Amino acid sequence: MEKLDRFYEKINGSYFGIIGFIISFVSVLIAQMLYMAVDPSFSVTTNFISDLGAGPNGSDIVFNTGMILYGIFTLPFYTYLGWYLSQKRDDNSLRIGMIAGIIGSIGQILAGVFPFDPNNNFSYNMHIIAAGILFYAVLIMLLIYGISEYRNPNIPKVLSILAFISAILYGTFITSAIIQYLISTPFQTYTYVTEWIGSWMMSVWVIAHIYYTLKNK
Repeated sequence: MEKLDRFYEKINGSYFGIIGFIISFVSVLIAQMLYMAVDPSFSVTTNFISDLGAGPNGSDIVFNTGMILYGIFTLPFYTYLGWYLSQKRDDNSLRIGMIAGIIGSIGQILAGVFPFDPNNNFSYNMHIIAAGILFYAVLIMLLIYGISEYRNPNIPKVLSILAFISAILYGTFITSAIIQYLISTPFQTYTYVTEWIGSWMMSVWVIAHIYYTLKNK
């Protein structure tokens, strides 16, 4: 922790979150626009976000590059949040949360390296594995950070509530998606929608924590 102390005392880790969020938002937006320019049927009720990673018109390149870069920047951001919370309240579980955040970021990177391409069985299956690592690891991180925040009377309860909601949505999505994948049934509408809502809620969680940590250094 001493190395983290020195690093984050010099660099506010929220800046990594800002860069990562901008990269993610812009890459998804551009990729979706490129995709829909060729296939306007793309929808939150019929497509996963990851479908952009195997999309037409260059949407695949934009999306996958954004995924990889986002994972690179969330790694120090997630670690920073665990470090920040440990400065507010001594909680050994935060170390587990930080490790989960690192694993989640690695899963994010791997999900970009291996696109969700149904025409490439190896890449398709590897993406499912990477997504499982990403969502379950981040879910654990969210729960640990959320509980730590909830127990700290000096931290707004809204931050922990956002963490719990995001964790529930992430858990619901990835569990249902993996079950449908394993039993080889078509993905259901609620699974697509849950991923999109979960990702939007996660974005709110990221923005809220960036704002809070910058305001309360």
